[in-house]
Parts: sequence; structure tokens; C-alpha cells
Amino acid sequence: MKEDKENTKPKERKGEQEAGEEGEKSEKLKEKKEVLSKVVIRRLPPSLTKEQLEEHLQPLPDHDYFEFFSNDSSLFPHMFSRAYINFKSQDDIVLFRDRFDGYVFIDHRGQEYPAIVEFAPFQKVAKKKSKKKDSKIGTIEDDPEYKKFLDSYTLDEEKLTSTPETLLEEIEAKNKEMIAKKTTPLLSFLKNRQRLRDEKREERRRRELERKRLREEERRKWKEDEKKKKK
Repeated sequence: MKEDKENTKPKERKGEQEAGEEGEKSEKLKEKKEVLSKVVIRRLPPSLTKEQLEEHLQPLPDHDYFEFFSNDSSLFPHMFSRAYINFKSQDDIVLFRDRFDGYVFIDHRGQEYPAIVEFAPFQKVAKKKSKKKDSKIGTIEDDPEYKKFLDSYTLDEEKLTSTPETLLEEIEAKNKEMIAKKTTPLLSFLKNRQRLRDEKREERRRRELERKRLREEERRKWKEDEKKKKK
């Protein structure tokens, strides 16, 4: 029994030490969490600008965040400007509060605005996003889609510079190709019928021309005969 009691004592001491270390760590974390560094200066004149405020606050202690918000007309009649500042040192926060808490700002109309300095309800600070360089910058000339577009664009320009006659010829050639590709019994029958009609029409036209030529020849001979008779 004595041996069991002696063996349990070191374990209890270790447990107490670990609990003490965990308690110290949690206290340190709480202290870190409880450290406030971001302040807000409220009730600034509505017409105040960021540049004017920076002039009033000079010399401004070391800080890593400064954000100014102008007045919001939707909050009438409480249209005040405000600014958020995140200081690096706690001492600077105290000095800043002593300087500007209750500091009277005067606008261009001569109206007074006593400022209020307090810790910001939201202590987090917006991080500046590092802009990554786009890997595709300057590579458009090597892009295959862009090359296709350039080729089609140059072809369109060539078509625009061509004459109407050449365009009509191209259209007719394309139509003929399309018709030639589409071959069905009905289409072939219609083509043959149209071909026969064209041949008959051409034959009639040729006969008419031949008759006309013969008539003109007869008239010419008749005129010559008449001239001979008169002589």
C-alpha cells in the first residue's frame, strides 16, 4: 500500500504542473486577445475630408491602418464623418485619446463638432491583398483562338475589298457546289427537266435567229433586184 501511495504522488505532481502550464497559456492567450489597438474617432464634421483630417492629426503616431469614412446622408440628422486608426503602441493610443477626445473641429460654416475617441467595436484590420501578376499578360499573340480570329478577320477584309462581280461569282459557285452535293432522285429529275427545257429554249432561239437571218437576206436581195429594175 505504501508503495502505491509513493507511486501516485509523482503522477499527481505532474498533473498539477501540466494544469498550471495550461492555465498560464490560456491567460497569455486571453491577454493577447484583450489587447485593443484599433480606435475610432467619431462625430467629425460632415464636410471634412481625409486630407484635412490628416492635417489636424499631425503628428500622427506609428500606425498600420488608417481608414476614413465620409458622412452618410441616409443617417440624417446624424451625418458625421469618422475614421479608424490601428496603432502599434498602447502608449500612443493613450496620448492620441488625450489629444483628440473632446477636440473641437470647426467646419467651413463655423459650426463646432466635438470629437469622440474610443476603441473600435470591431478590432480586426483589413489586410492588404497582394496583387499577383497575371501569367497570361502579353501572351495574347500566341493564343490559338486569337490567331484564328486574325485569320478570319483578314479573310473578311479580302472579301470586302473584292468587286461585286467576283462576289456574285463566288456565291454562284458555292450554290452550285451545294446543289451538286445534294443529289436525290427528285432533284436529279428536276435537273434533267430543267436541262431539257433549257435545250429546247436554246433550240427555239437558234431557229428564230436563223429565220430572221433568212428574212433579212431575202429583203436585201429584193432591194437589189428593185434597184436593178429601176436602172
